[in-house]
Amino acid sequence: MEKSLTKTLAHKLKISVKKVYDRYEAEIEVDGKPYKGLRVIKPREGKKPLVAEWGGIPLKWDIQATLEDQPRHVWGGRAELEKRLLAQVCEMCGTTNITDQLEVHHIRALKGLQKHTGREKPEWVKRMAARQRKTMVLCRTCHDDLHAGQPMTRQTIKLKEVLDLQKQRLRRRLIP
Repeated sequence: MEKSLTKTLAHKLKISVKKVYDRYEAEIEVDGKPYKGLRVIKPREGKKPLVAEWGGIPLKWDIQATLEDQPRHVWGGRAELEKRLLAQVCEMCGTTNITDQLEVHHIRALKGLQKHTGREKPEWVKRMAARQRKTMVLCRTCHDDLHAGQPMTRQTIKLKEVLDLQKQRLRRRLIP
């Protein structure tokens, strides 16, 4: 680490590594014991000088030391797909409470939605393109119709209605 620091400083200041040591080498005292390290002091008018030190850490084993090498993981809430699944709403027909029959339709890339040229795009393509999502939560009936290339058996509802229904169901379940 020290070698890397001195090489970085030497390159930045356009001087040799030896000159970095000559310029910034210092003796840093920790618990009454001197250690070799690097120190940069930047004087300022009307204020205490800025002091940056590197080194001065005793490398002896301390049996009483507590190590925190596993920091707590802070979750940022649920992913959007997870929320859409937990809402238990088909995103085409709005059918609810058929959790065991919900399926996720997935496409490889959003650009694949553009291949329906020369004819009107199916409703599911329009919805995925509008939401900029590669996944769509569907009931089994809508998913089967989608893969068969048939018109939807069930009546489709507007995208805004689907989004409102999802929000409403998530609020009821108190999902963050």
